[in-house]
Amino acid sequence: MSKQSLDDATIKVLAKGMNFAIIPQKIPYENIICSVEDCLYKNNIGKEDLEAICQDISSLLRRSSAPKLNLPKDEFTALKNLRNRPDLTILRADNDKGNATVVMDTSDYNSKIQELLSDASTYKKVKNDPTNNTLKTTSDLIKKHSEKLNLDVKSIIPTCAKPPKLYGLPKIHKPNAPLRPIVSQIDSPTYRLAQHLANILSPLKGHTRAHTKDSYHFVSEIKDLHLADNETMVSFDVQSLFTCLPVEDCISIVTRRLEENNMPVEYAVLLRHCLTSGYLLWKEEFYKQVDGVAMGSPVSPIVADIFMEDFEEKALLTSPIKPRFYKRYVDDTFTILPLDKVTAFLDHLNSLNSKIQFTMELEANNSLAFLDVLVIRNPDNTLSHTVYRKKTHTDRYLNGDSHHHPSQLATVGKSLFQRARGICDSKHLAAELQHVKQVLHDNKLRVPRLRHSERVKPATVERVPAVLPYVRGVTDKIGYILKRASIKTYFKPPKKISQFLPSVKCNIPLQDAGVYKLDCECGLSYIGQTKRSIKTRVKEHIADVKNRRSGKSAVCEHVQDRPRHYIRFDRPQILAKEHRFLPRMIREAIEIKKHPNFNREDGWVLPSAWDPIINKIKSQPKHTTARLHDTVSSYCVDRNKNKN
Repeated sequence: MSKQSLDDATIKVLAKGMNFAIIPQKIPYENIICSVEDCLYKNNIGKEDLEAICQDISSLLRRSSAPKLNLPKDEFTALKNLRNRPDLTILRADNDKGNATVVMDTSDYNSKIQELLSDASTYKKVKNDPTNNTLKTTSDLIKKHSEKLNLDVKSIIPTCAKPPKLYGLPKIHKPNAPLRPIVSQIDSPTYRLAQHLANILSPLKGHTRAHTKDSYHFVSEIKDLHLADNETMVSFDVQSLFTCLPVEDCISIVTRRLEENNMPVEYAVLLRHCLTSGYLLWKEEFYKQVDGVAMGSPVSPIVADIFMEDFEEKALLTSPIKPRFYKRYVDDTFTILPLDKVTAFLDHLNSLNSKIQFTMELEANNSLAFLDVLVIRNPDNTLSHTVYRKKTHTDRYLNGDSHHHPSQLATVGKSLFQRARGICDSKHLAAELQHVKQVLHDNKLRVPRLRHSERVKPATVERVPAVLPYVRGVTDKIGYILKRASIKTYFKPPKKISQFLPSVKCNIPLQDAGVYKLDCECGLSYIGQTKRSIKTRVKEHIADVKNRRSGKSAVCEHVQDRPRHYIRFDRPQILAKEHRFLPRMIREAIEIKKHPNFNREDGWVLPSAWDPIINKIKSQPKHTTARLHDTVSSYCVDRNKNKN
């Protein structure tokens, strides 16, 4: 969708898909040590066994080297060059539209976002960042209701809150590819509370006759249906459901459902806060969401489902036209109606609430799609069904050359075969299986073996699993070492293509919790960790120096002992982003051992077995991955003034 030209290498690397994982150029020793230490501590492994495991893993790491890169050199270079193309925005297509990668001109992308934000009925610009006020209100509400609702206050109140960030995914199946607005709520002031409410409210939905759980459930509902000659299949879909949901109506419906199920209505109070405190960040400007709910909040799909259940009950009860068959999944319905009554039924749906407006799609060529099922009318008016793919579907899945663990690559074929057998009838199954086999071949994936009986797995001791970054020939062998202690290992793929590209979300420097480094001109550094934002912690260091609080701060003590030394507060480095306490402490200890420092203590006590690995890291060429950031702080003073 861009007017810019791309060379062949760039097109080839992007064609591998945003989830294509690239083999790391060096082994991530720090992440491996953190994961292993975290796992062994949580499993309370005895001292002798712990030392033996650490020695075995350390020995393995000393002998290991990173595998060969799984990208041609020109494609890897092209991928790195895309970081320096601010004129291009590269992102996924809208999530259910075939795994396509979209290249847009940044100017076009920005104008489409601005067009969304210009809707005064949905968004309103605000002058200041609402994060701190929203966090305080959220904390007060949680504490107020924590006793009655038995809330775990510490787990629901975030320690490092960040503003929600707006981005859009292009709907490439529609004219001019409009953007679907999504607000990334992760680490926002209400995110954890919304997660908790989603779990609480989820049982309140899914109890109507029209509810469809998934495609497999839908297929089981239509297998015995026969259409009359005057009937047609039609799908009704709500336009922009999330941003059009009437919040007060949603809260009222949820309150009634809570009362009907003898649940505390205080949950509705917390829900009101989550739904009415919505705001977002775009291009360093903040906007409040006037009405509707944000697509991206964990509780939004639950609220939308509960609202639509109430809406459809009223619609079907008051409609002069009674559909013979009516099934719904969130805002999308599959209905069987007399052909001459379709328009009247649509008008009835659109008359109930001015904000909830439907569009419709009629059966065409004796077929209609619903979810990922294509329903086909047979000559005798019975219904067949097979897998449906939009015209924009790419048939691109995880590429077999991607650096994922083999078990993760194998799940692609298994899930496609499972979907084929669950959705297709006997008439269409063979063709779909043949298509899946060709798709797997094109994506360099193996066709899964059919197992007629599952092997009985031997009983194992219940242990906390280890989560390791996947490096072929390295961490998979570590998994075998941990297996001796009955510890199961899960593998995370390394950096994906999407992570090499500039993020479409606004980035605010130093807003994460984690491990950081402050350099002094003398060559020594201070290594610290914080559960709050690194920016906040750096400001506290600056205030300690300014107010001469040496007993409280090793940084202040270093400056006071050496008056002409200058701490580079304007250039803090993020060594690792980490919100979990134990991995953060372990990573801090590793970084203290890596760098010449003036820390008062080493923090977490690492087993001596890791020393050879840390020395190996120190001996590697100094191309640090730590990112430099300018600290935006009113406390920062001019360097020359400090020296004077």
